[in-house]
Amino acid sequence: MLTQEQYTLYTGMKTSYSESDWNTIVSVAEMRLASFLCLEDIPGTEESGVVVLPDDFALLLANFICAVLKFQGDGDTVESKSVRNFTINFKSSSATDAFSQIATQYGDIIEKYSQCGMGVKVERSACRCCYYGRF
Repeated sequence: MLTQEQYTLYTGMKTSYSESDWNTIVSVAEMRLASFLCLEDIPGTEESGVVVLPDDFALLLANFICAVLKFQGDGDTVESKSVRNFTINFKSSSATDAFSQIATQYGDIIEKYSQCGMGVKVERSACRCCYYGRF
């Protein structure tokens, strides 16, 4: 599990949560990050009953938590942009925004751990039909 000391080391941000609150924050962030990466389990090894994360994954998790905490309490936001007579409104989700921020900086780590898109991909470049018999 990511500690508050590791969080400070990886992000430069200090925290002062109770142990219980910190464990809840990390647990929820691990589930969300695992979901974004299509993982069933967080990578790590168990030592003395504690899961120790690989350093690069801990860096990714810490910065994901930092980005999520930045949006804490904001929920979904509606933003508008206008250019001349054209206006567009869009909703942005705080968790998605947090992950997209992290994706731009830590794409190599995300690529290393992501299980999304794995498997057989079938693409067709031409339509091919086989006809048997006469019509």
